[in-house]
Amino acid sequence: MAPCDAALSAPSCERAEEANVRIPRSKFVYGYTLPMILALIIVFSALFVLTHIGMSHGSIRQGMVDKLGQWPYRGLYSLVAFGTLLPAGVLWWQNRHLGPVLWELPFWPERVIAGLLMICGFVLLFQLLATPSPASMMPAKIEARGVLRITRHPMNIGLALIALAHIVANGTVGDVAFWGSIAAVGLIGPYQMDRRLKTKKGDAFVEFCRETSVMPFSAILGRRNRFALDELSLPLLILALVAFAAVVYFHGSLFGGEMY
Repeated sequence: MAPCDAALSAPSCERAEEANVRIPRSKFVYGYTLPMILALIIVFSALFVLTHIGMSHGSIRQGMVDKLGQWPYRGLYSLVAFGTLLPAGVLWWQNRHLGPVLWELPFWPERVIAGLLMICGFVLLFQLLATPSPASMMPAKIEARGVLRITRHPMNIGLALIALAHIVANGTVGDVAFWGSIAAVGLIGPYQMDRRLKTKKGDAFVEFCRETSVMPFSAILGRRNRFALDELSLPLLILALVAFAAVVYFHGSLFGGEMY
């Protein structure tokens, strides 16, 4: 974080290092120093990653399921995720671009890279509606088709790509901590899910994993699968592009900062 301007008086400098945090839909407002807010963003973001990955780890997860039951475990898992990501999100939203700048790319390379990541993320998320993954909680046929030829975890990877787009475009510590936590869960989580589902769903899912990949296009480049454009939903592809265009158009008014 940049130091206070030497021309400012001591009281003005002190005010510049303070900020108010309003709890959404509440009258309560709390005053914190900016370094404290940055520390809280980092802590809650780290807790989101650690608890999300830790509670879904094989032996830990199974132990909790055995003691609590499947649905109570899922409820606790969701509650912990909500209780760590929500505070991180609120603090980040009210104090965007907080902390030292770790990197700042040239304008157009940054916008092009971030834009491509966003488009790819939107396409994966929308195409998931046409081809649900057997690796998700939704019931789905264990078959490599449609978007699953690209990645068998389109939701996780789609969200991770959107998070990475924000990391590319926003190199401050607060932004990297918050969006980095979402990217980390999106990229690490699929491997944990695969290990569990190979045991649960048996040989059919093991073969499905051989034919597909977590990282986009990895199985296709490795010649374990092929790209089938005709299996993708054209209406959903158009909707994904329209959604991206809407985000670009309204980004400045809704989120602050023009994308282009």
